Amino acid sequence: MNPLVSIIIPVYNKAAFVAETLDSALGQSYPNIELVLVNDGSRDGSKTILEACRSNFPNRVILIDQPNGGVSKATNIGIQASNGEYIQFLDADDILSEDKILKQIELLENQDSKVMASCEWVNFQEDITEFSRLPYGAFQGFESGLNLQLSFWNNQEMMAISSYLTHRTLIEEAGPWDESLTINQDGEFFMRVLLRASKVLFEPTERVYYRQPGISNVSQQKSEKAFASLLDSYQAFERNVLAVEDSHRVRKALKKVYQKFIYDCFPNYPHLVAKAEELMETLQVPEKTYIGGPKFQQLSRWIGFKNALRLKRWFQL
Repeated sequence: MNPLVSIIIPVYNKAAFVAETLDSALGQSYPNIELVLVNDGSRDGSKTILEACRSNFPNRVILIDQPNGGVSKATNIGIQASNGEYIQFLDADDILSEDKILKQIELLENQDSKVMASCEWVNFQEDITEFSRLPYGAFQGFESGLNLQLSFWNNQEMMAISSYLTHRTLIEEAGPWDESLTINQDGEFFMRVLLRASKVLFEPTERVYYRQPGISNVSQQKSEKAFASLLDSYQAFERNVLAVEDSHRVRKALKKVYQKFIYDCFPNYPHLVAKAEELMETLQVPEKTYIGGPKFQQLSRWIGFKNALRLKRWFQL
């Protein structure tokens, strides 16, 4: 049996990269796929590339054209338009290895709809043969989706959402992407998916190639608006996960989430830093927690977290 897999690709001004992404999707060795392309008001020629793709593969491609509404809205529309039993999300500048979907479908065979599949993701800039790997503990199987989510928080790791293959049931149970967020929309959404997943199976041979963001993207991610939205997404983490398991291990992991926010935000936007400190205190986790690299953690043990941050920022000036 070959269940239909919907590959959902929201596109906004990715004319320089999207053709390569489409080739990797259409070139999957797994035969039963559909592409759901959502042009989110692109102004750079992306729409022309997407229209050519639909013209060349009319039986495999659904194209939706809409005014710019953001990635969450575009993704929600893509989900609604899709028909697949399984959902594969794919950013418009990332690449799937050829057997990615095939191997994950084989992994999920005879599993129930609550089981997800993941795989490794690697960084690249221009050429996928020149990629860099990450030594992440998340690149393994987990006995529950919650355990994987806690691993992310405890170790300051993440998963490129293209790494997952997810049954439609889990996607629908998690609810829509949060269209109010401007950053970490994917992390907030898949947190809700993982909280409903009974197990995450890891496919060790295939990978996703994650294109590193350009300088302009990074600067946008460090704006006050972005940090405020990031903190909103972390509060959504707390609300959702505590509704599933309100335990010391969960609260301790959430404390590290807010600590990481302060680490990234300090010394900019002191009102957001103060809010994160308040949220961290309300978790009522008395023991010290440590984040960052080994040297920063050791420095935090010696002089305290905030003093270590001040010293780190001073040397970066």
